[in-house]
Amino acid sequence: MKFGVSLYSVGVGLRRLSIAVAIVILGALAFAGSAQACSCVRMAPSEAMKRADAAIVGRLVKVLPRGRLRADYRYRVQRVYKRGSGIRRGRTISVRSARQSSACGLPHGTGRRYGLLLSRERRRWTGGLCGVFKPRLVDSKRGLYRCAS
Repeated sequence: MKFGVSLYSVGVGLRRLSIAVAIVILGALAFAGSAQACSCVRMAPSEAMKRADAAIVGRLVKVLPRGRLRADYRYRVQRVYKRGSGIRRGRTISVRSARQSSACGLPHGTGRRYGLLLSRERRRWTGGLCGVFKPRLVDSKRGLYRCAS
């Protein structure tokens, strides 16, 4: 009886090990795309206000999940800096956004006040983390907000 390892069993073991390593690497690459953080394009506040379809300060009333990735955020409008369809002081509006802040979704702080720059897409208000500003940074005379920096 001989004790030892045949070259065949070493080759099979190495092949299995390399397949396992390849699966781990491919899995890591597949999930890397979904793990990206939100990134915003820098722009002057006045330019951001011009590009927005509406600008408000509102209090977040409720967040309603719409599937795994999106949600409707309900805001009670307190101030209007740029008027849009259906946006009036005292009304509640619905804003569609991503559910996660890593996907640029709106903040979830129910009861908190937020300044929002909104877009109109397919007869629906949309917004994201890049269009959120602190309500106290608004210049009430000109309707423009100032950067915190």
